This record gives sequence, C-alpha cells and structure tokens, in this order.
Amino acid sequence: GLPKKKAEQVSEAAEASIGADLYEGDLERIREFCDCIVRLYALRDELERYLRSLMEEVAPNLYAITGATLGARLIALAGGLGNLSKMPASTIQVLGAEKALFRSLRTGSRPPKHGVIFQHRFLHESKRWQRGKVARVLAGKIAIAARIDAYSGRYMGDRLRRDLEEKVKEIKEKYPKPRRETKVKVRAKGRRRRTAGGRSHKRGG
Repeated sequence: GLPKKKAEQVSEAAEASIGADLYEGDLERIREFCDCIVRLYALRDELERYLRSLMEEVAPNLYAITGATLGARLIALAGGLGNLSKMPASTIQVLGAEKALFRSLRTGSRPPKHGVIFQHRFLHESKRWQRGKVARVLAGKIAIAARIDAYSGRYMGDRLRRDLEEKVKEIKEKYPKPRRETKVKVRAKGRRRRTAGGRSHKRGG
C-alpha cells in the first residue's frame, strides 16, 4: 500500500476536497473519454508516420534539414515544393509570419526574424541574440534543399545537415553573450561651444 505519510496526505486532501461522489455511470463516461484521447494519440502517430514516409519520398533533402512536420508545413505555406524552391532564403526565413512582417512595414516596428522555422530545434534552442543569425543560416540550407529536391533529385541531405550543424556551432561559439550596445557621442568638428564668460569660440581655433 501507500506509505503512511502519503496515505495521510491523500486522506486530508479527500476530506478538504469539494465535489460529489462518482457513480458507475460517471466512471464509464470518463473511461470513454480517456479511450477517445488514446485513439487520438494513436491517430496522430499514424499520420506522423505517413507524413514521414511521404516527405522521404517527395523531398528527402528538405526532410533531412527540417524533419517531416516542419518541412511539410513549409511546402504547404509556399503552395508546393516548386514554389518553395523559387523563394529566396530571406522569404523562407519569415514564411508564416506575414502578418507581423506587414505590420512592421506599416508601423515601422521591428520586422520578424523568423516565421514557422522557429519550430526547428536549432533555432528555438538558441539564445535570443543568436536566433537571427541561426535563422538566416537555416533558411539558406532550406532553400538549397528545396531546389535540389525540385530540380535535381540527388540526395545531399546528410551533407547539408552537417554543414548546418557546423554553422550553428560556429555562431554559438562566436556569440556566447549578447552584444553591448554602446552609444558614442561625437562632437562635430568646428562646432562652437560657449565659455564661462558667455562668449563662444570655435573649437580648435
């Protein structure tokens, strides 16, 4: 059975809890609901396996870089693998963040650094100040992979992924800490400055 201390905690929680007794009919409904949840998880796993096999067949290089779910989402957002292959890396980088991009253009606020590619492990596990650089590298590799899948058919996924891993490692080693923004005030050459007597004279004269 339960340890004495644990049993006392359960007993105290039961006495202090608010609610009603559960009847057999209630328990049956709960079991049915749990069965539905289990079936949904099983269906999700089945769909993931199907998507993985489809991506390995249609876009193996992209799959090697992004995985099945992110790769399929990028293809869907672009309107097809052909359209994705024609996009520059800068567009792929913010794909899925169009609303934020248009808002920044309209209001002058900061543009988004990344769209759905933020789901990639290399990006969301990076430090905040590293993400912009990692996003650019990742988008570049995605663009290359999509073009190879669309026009060449050769498999270079392992090589592309190794290159990506090395680039991300370099970024993390080069920028372990955020840059400090220093504001330097420069006095214009020839600018007049006022003296204690109220008169002004040209600096350097």
